[in-house]
Amino acid sequence: MFTTLHGTTKVILFYLIALGLSIGFSLLSVALDQSFWIGIPTMLAPTVAVLVMLLVITRKGYTKAGWQPLGLQRFGFSLWPLAVIAPVTLLLCAYSVTVLLEVAQWHWGDDVSIGQWTVKLLIHIGIMTVAVLGEEIGWRGYLLPHLLPLGRVRAVLLSGLLHGVWHLPLILLTPFYHGDGNRWIVVPLFLLMLTAAGIFYGYLRLMSGSVWPGALAHSVFNTVLETLKVLTVPISALGMEYLAGESGIISLALLIAMVSVLLRRLTASGMTVSAGEKTVVSMALPN
Repeated sequence: MFTTLHGTTKVILFYLIALGLSIGFSLLSVALDQSFWIGIPTMLAPTVAVLVMLLVITRKGYTKAGWQPLGLQRFGFSLWPLAVIAPVTLLLCAYSVTVLLEVAQWHWGDDVSIGQWTVKLLIHIGIMTVAVLGEEIGWRGYLLPHLLPLGRVRAVLLSGLLHGVWHLPLILLTPFYHGDGNRWIVVPLFLLMLTAAGIFYGYLRLMSGSVWPGALAHSVFNTVLETLKVLTVPISALGMEYLAGESGIISLALLIAMVSVLLRRLTASGMTVSAGEKTVVSMALPN
């Protein structure tokens, strides 16, 4: 339909579609009083927006070359260890601090063995990776490359911030997502957390040329977060909301410390552009 759209126009159209779907599913979940609609359907919204862009608006999805820049054809195995270890370490440290501060207590079910927990965790990570891929195809597969003309740092920061803002309808319009806590506190912390996470996911994307390491990291974060919620008993629900998880000050501080190292790598003047980034940059070129 519009095969020569400017990159900025593509970004705006993509984001309006994704945000519109987020608002729509949020309102639907409230109308039906079912949290289901802010789960898998909403997670798939960014990919739906990509499909609309590629198949309807730009019509670049009718050639094989139109899909290649999304980063699905490469797996980026070399960055999988970082994608797993970083979120596991971050969340374990954050929740351990809440226990030390007596905001929560560890609780291990007597009827569940470590082996059973491990198997469940691995299965959940596998399923969750496929689910969050619905988000990552949009934010790091499609959006991030179109933001690269702004520079690496601005691109990863903005992709993370826009990812966070996209969640706001779920937080502000429904009671199902981050329902605890003062919105004036939770929302800024959440946006900072998603912006910082965008640096991590974006780094994985740029260095590998693949969307899979970011999807794996996103999946591990979500899965370990849900697991730790089960393995701890909050003494203060508000304290846990403000200290750990997606809107936690401790989690945020640890994440900022981690991504500051990655930002130095992204801004290093002598840094050689990786083969992965060369693949990603092709998506940002006007066409």
